[in-house]
Amino acid sequence: MKLLSIFFTCTLLFGSVTNALIDSQSPYLLQHAYNPVNWYPWSDEALQKAKDEDKLIFLSIGYSTCHWCHVMEEESFENEEIAELLNRDFISIKVDKEQMPHIDTHFQHTLTLLKEQRKGWPLSAVLTPNQDILYITTYIPSTDKYGVDGMKTLLPKMVKLYSDDKSRVKKIINSNKKIIEKKNMVEKSKVHKSEIANNYVSLMKKRYDKIYGGFDRNPKFPLATHMQTLLDIYLLEDNKEALDMVKYSLESMSAGGIYDHVEGGFYRYSTYSDWIVPHYEKMLYTQAELISLYVKFYILFPEPRYKGIVLNTIKETEKRFGHDGLYFSATDADSTEGEGRYFVYSYEEVETAFKQEKIENHEEVMEYLDITEIGNFEDEFNNVHHNTGFDKEPKNIQIALNILKKLREEREFPFVDKKILTSWNALMIKSIFIASYFDKDLIKKAEKSMRKLLEKTYVKGVLYHSFYLNYEPVDKAVLEDYVFLVDLLQTAYMYTQNKAYLTLAGYLQKETLAKFYVNKKFYLDDTKFRAEALYGDKYYVSPLSRLYHTLFTQANLTYDLKLLVQTRGFLADERDRILQFADNASEAVRALLRSNAGDVIVKANQNNLLSKQKDILHIKYPFILQTTQNTDKYLACDEKTCFAIDKEFKNIVKYIEKR
Repeated sequence: MKLLSIFFTCTLLFGSVTNALIDSQSPYLLQHAYNPVNWYPWSDEALQKAKDEDKLIFLSIGYSTCHWCHVMEEESFENEEIAELLNRDFISIKVDKEQMPHIDTHFQHTLTLLKEQRKGWPLSAVLTPNQDILYITTYIPSTDKYGVDGMKTLLPKMVKLYSDDKSRVKKIINSNKKIIEKKNMVEKSKVHKSEIANNYVSLMKKRYDKIYGGFDRNPKFPLATHMQTLLDIYLLEDNKEALDMVKYSLESMSAGGIYDHVEGGFYRYSTYSDWIVPHYEKMLYTQAELISLYVKFYILFPEPRYKGIVLNTIKETEKRFGHDGLYFSATDADSTEGEGRYFVYSYEEVETAFKQEKIENHEEVMEYLDITEIGNFEDEFNNVHHNTGFDKEPKNIQIALNILKKLREEREFPFVDKKILTSWNALMIKSIFIASYFDKDLIKKAEKSMRKLLEKTYVKGVLYHSFYLNYEPVDKAVLEDYVFLVDLLQTAYMYTQNKAYLTLAGYLQKETLAKFYVNKKFYLDDTKFRAEALYGDKYYVSPLSRLYHTLFTQANLTYDLKLLVQTRGFLADERDRILQFADNASEAVRALLRSNAGDVIVKANQNNLLSKQKDILHIKYPFILQTTQNTDKYLACDEKTCFAIDKEFKNIVKYIEKR
């Protein structure tokens, strides 16, 4: 509805004038199709046009549910004066970062190296016709403010520089290249393999927020991959510091406003350290990674509220993201009334509703949910969370939350980006397999969704990155699609013991190495652009880091010693690079720990193995695989031999944990 209203409004303002984005399928690009800016999508044609006309490129990267992207569009890209500057002197290129994650990753990494600035969207850059960077940042205001040049100042300044001072342009380009080269240099790590875990914990302690939990200050992201690595370190080494950081963080998040207590699901991040007020986007990858993490945490600390969080998050994701067994990419923070207004409440409306429903302790309930007259959000509105000043939960909380849910039903839900991404769907479906710990029926549901994903995105032997409703897929798969899909297939195999899944995983994995490993480097794409793959876990796990785990899994489930040696070789080559910034490369650190500790493979006949699914998850060792063998006993094996055989599963567990 929101997208249609944008089109309608723009049509009234600008008539039927459109730009080259009008033929796109991406909702983000279509949002800009009626701008007076003469936008082009990222393409060989647009890049060549910049060279042919010797014009600078203005590059803008964002996504459809990005709040500050909306702000910059309204301030600058709908502004006729700014549009005239762009159209006269620039080739303006729009990129949907979800449609082209490799392009986005490259420029976000470059921004961090050149300006030591927090990454984010919209990303804005001025490039030469040869795509060298003259200027790069995130949001740019339309006029000078916040101590920076606005678009009206910056654009003419860049054009004058490029036209009148080629020697300075060359100096800027060379200087940028030297900075990037220097910061990408890898130093020899002094961390011994026995110290990797403790070194990682020490680094994370420096980022840990002792007051509110979580890592860094604000904005504060969930960072599920970091917490998963800390949990594994706890299981490997009984490191209580690692456990305490995860435990307090997950407790604080579950009580805080980053979790939607009314409908379920997690918002993208908290705007401040205390978790109370979030940024109200919900991203599919956030739900996927936190579902998996909370299941694994529940196994260690079985508190009912964690189970509720998992099941309610799945339920809300099905409701808002789900379509025919698959999942859309994101929901917006903004609604017609403003940012977050679908999700927040005024004191008066809640008090009136609670009184009407005769909640006799409504004042206590409102205090517990932090619904106050002054509000905890802007304009005296309130975001629901649990007040930690209470010793126990007051009665009638569930009744109160149901009333709050009914109040939302009267509002218009924010825009949903109906792009279906292979990679993010694979993450989500894997998390549903893991959540089957609470409900075995979820295995069938996950299996059905996985088959649907393959049907829609793996067409005639070609894997695609995404598709849109009522359209055939167009964009070819990138590294994250292959890696996360292989990871899903391997997970599906272990939950069903259907060998067809493991076979397909092996085939796609070989294709992954053939496409994305070139001249001893991994890349995010196999296009002309060739963005180098990175270890940093951004807002979701690094596909390069997860790749190592899928290689270990495939090697040890199929006893492919050649692949095992190759994987260890990859890691050995990259060890120093990983450890140089270990706290930002959590999944890669986990791969190093896994390589050192080794996998344990549990074997039994299919019936026995599947009957012990839950018990296997309780084994206090993080790197457990499972595969079928025709025997009436249980076996525990390492990468070369089976070190325990017994008819009693509990004895196998003892062998593994003692080892």
